[in-house]
Amino acid sequence: MSKATNAKPSGVVKRGVDAALNPKAAVPVLLFCFVFSLVVDNGFKTMTMPIAQGLGIDDNTASLQASLAGVIIGIGAVVYAALADSVSIRKLMITGVLFVAVGSVIGFVGSGSWPIVLAARLIQTTGLAAAETLYVIYVTKHLSEADQKTYLGFSTAAFQAGLLIGALTSGFISTYISWTAMFLVPLILVLYIPAIHKMVPEDEAVEANLDALGLFLVGLFATALTMFMQAFNWMWFILAVVAVIGFTLHIRSAKAPVVRPEFFTDGRYVWAITLVFFIYSTQLGYIFLLPFAANELHGMSIDRASLLMIPGYVCAILVGVFSGKIGKVLNSRQTIYTALVMIVGSLAVAALFVQVHVAVLAVTIVTFASGFALMYAPLVNTALQNIPAAKSGIAIGFYNLTINIAIPLGIAYTAKLIDVSDGFNLALGVLTAVGACGAVLYVVADRVMARKEAREARSASRADSVDASETLA
Repeated sequence: MSKATNAKPSGVVKRGVDAALNPKAAVPVLLFCFVFSLVVDNGFKTMTMPIAQGLGIDDNTASLQASLAGVIIGIGAVVYAALADSVSIRKLMITGVLFVAVGSVIGFVGSGSWPIVLAARLIQTTGLAAAETLYVIYVTKHLSEADQKTYLGFSTAAFQAGLLIGALTSGFISTYISWTAMFLVPLILVLYIPAIHKMVPEDEAVEANLDALGLFLVGLFATALTMFMQAFNWMWFILAVVAVIGFTLHIRSAKAPVVRPEFFTDGRYVWAITLVFFIYSTQLGYIFLLPFAANELHGMSIDRASLLMIPGYVCAILVGVFSGKIGKVLNSRQTIYTALVMIVGSLAVAALFVQVHVAVLAVTIVTFASGFALMYAPLVNTALQNIPAAKSGIAIGFYNLTINIAIPLGIAYTAKLIDVSDGFNLALGVLTAVGACGAVLYVVADRVMARKEAREARSASRADSVDASETLA
């Protein structure tokens, strides 16, 4: 996530005309909205099968409500981050909640029509993206560095908790009530509008730079690639290629592009982005597949299948909590390599033994989720190690945008594989291959770059020694 501003935390910010408010007072309200939005977002991502059954459509088509929504989350994160410089976080949050409410009502009322359901999900997600983005921006904008470490740590744990609670909520609602009732759950956010208005301060507006054309081209690429994975219509692929070419030309000439061209000359950043694109496409792909496999292969109901994910998410939360201590034992390279072995190994075991027993799913989701929790921080640090601090915000923003493009893409091709094959071995095999491909590319590139960096360090050391000798002479 890119930082919205370079303004220093003020300690006290003005609310209204003459009232003062401690900026920490808004954190509980924004954190709740953040977690609740994650719950809703991830709840719908695991609701694909009930939606397909309820509307009489195939799983591949129904997955669009998750995959295209993921694209909107990614684009929305950058848009809201840019707007937060010129529009107050209070106003953006309230606007986001209204989008959620409108989309949810439309989805519930029009739940008998798939096009209406899909449109409703996209409107709803436009609002959810606000809460998922603005909490982080508020913390970095208004709180001290010491407080930022604490409250941003909450966001990491909240992400894993949101995945867990969302999966459990959707499983329970779809089993014991109806999948349509899931559209009523987000309306709880409307009750928080008074609290947002009261507790979240108004911000001073500064000049904002929103690269609308760049974001449009990124969104076009992500949407076209996702649609291609749905039906393998080559027109979508051609459109994706055109979007990439247009984006490349645009960032070379734009005054304030969404991402700087020089980022793509930094090997560490480029290969981290490449790994992210591959490996994160498997994340929600496997989570999306798991309830289907548990239901069809082992006769578990959706709500019981959702329970299989609890140990995985709990372990992921614990890994995130203890990541600092893990960092004292393993360096970044060792941590990333270990995480990749856990992720790819989990997928390989599932691909080979998913039909043996449901315990295979339960065990592999633990190592799978823990691997992602273990990898995130050291991979980000490695990606940014050569990027100046002044440019790190936009670099992180594009990094997270890549994640949010990869995730819906993974859902799309996983759904397609489930739809066209008997059983789940093919889908899991492809997920394993995709993850392994990303891991191998990264490890090879990392070793090459490490040797190059070592040679440059030795050359610099020799040059310093020569200079010192000449100085002494």
